[in-house]
Amino acid sequence: MTRAIAATQQLVSFCDAINLGMHAMQLDLFSDNRRTIRLNDAGESLRSLRLDEALAIYAGLLADAPEDPEILALQEAARSWRDRLAVYSAAPTGTGRLHEIWLALAPKTPAPLVVALRGLLIEELLKLPSPELIFTPPRFHLGTVLMSAGKLAEAERWFAKALQGGIDQRGIFLAWRGDALMSLGDAARAKDAYCAAFLEGPREVDLASLRSPMIQDLLFSLESECDEIGEMDLVAWLPVWGWLQGEFGLRLNEIAEVPATFRDALEEAGSTGISTLQRQWFNYLRYAEYLRTATRDDRELLRVRRRMRELSGFMFSRYMAKVRNLEESLNVCAPFPSAAGSGR
Repeated sequence: MTRAIAATQQLVSFCDAINLGMHAMQLDLFSDNRRTIRLNDAGESLRSLRLDEALAIYAGLLADAPEDPEILALQEAARSWRDRLAVYSAAPTGTGRLHEIWLALAPKTPAPLVVALRGLLIEELLKLPSPELIFTPPRFHLGTVLMSAGKLAEAERWFAKALQGGIDQRGIFLAWRGDALMSLGDAARAKDAYCAAFLEGPREVDLASLRSPMIQDLLFSLESECDEIGEMDLVAWLPVWGWLQGEFGLRLNEIAEVPATFRDALEEAGSTGISTLQRQWFNYLRYAEYLRTATRDDRELLRVRRRMRELSGFMFSRYMAKVRNLEESLNVCAPFPSAAGSGR
């Protein structure tokens, strides 16, 4: 009997210990959940730019955990942006102040606050006259802000408006439009935009800002295979190299509409020097392919190819290698003549 009582008491003590442990765990879970819930509340406040609310939440959390490094960093970011935005709101918002906000978006800025500030920039830029033409180098434009906010279709439209409106830096805006189109899944139009960018303003294109790995791959392969081209000229050769690699098109239908006009403009550009070597070579390439595939004018084609070889032996050798491969593929795919067709 005594043993039974002792066993019962031990069991009771064991159960009490379990209950105490579970209660402690519940308290810990409650504490952790409370912290998470309050941080989420603060995040919503940041997303709405209610920075004083967020700071009050952080202060309450720090009262329980004054050394918490995450909350201390969030508090500092919220306080810094509250003070910065107070200064900006005290004066009329202009392009310069908006650009300062853009530059201040450091990698450590809390994500909800970044979302809110991008929204603020978009809203304020749209209030300014002709927002499509507002550009502060190297990368501040309504389209780039929209791209960073994930609003790709809107970004593409504003890049297009900038180009239609006569923005000076056509090269970089064509390239950014290519990025937007590629991200939207419109690869054909994106490649046309990239190609036009490298033709019209190769030195304007900010390669580091482009998202498409295709462009970096083209540049790397060209640099690896030809050490004759200087670093400053590599980008200008990308339209030709892109066609050789099967990425860019030649828009031969434009030549078919006015072949004589295209030929005369091409010869004038060569004789007057108004076109760069790379752009001139690309246009000779277009004309040569038009002659090869559309008119079969062998005499004129021979003259054009001779000029292409004079301008760049490396590109010409690669061009002829591709043409031979194309023609061999056509011959392999061509059906065998029938008995009637062979004259038997």
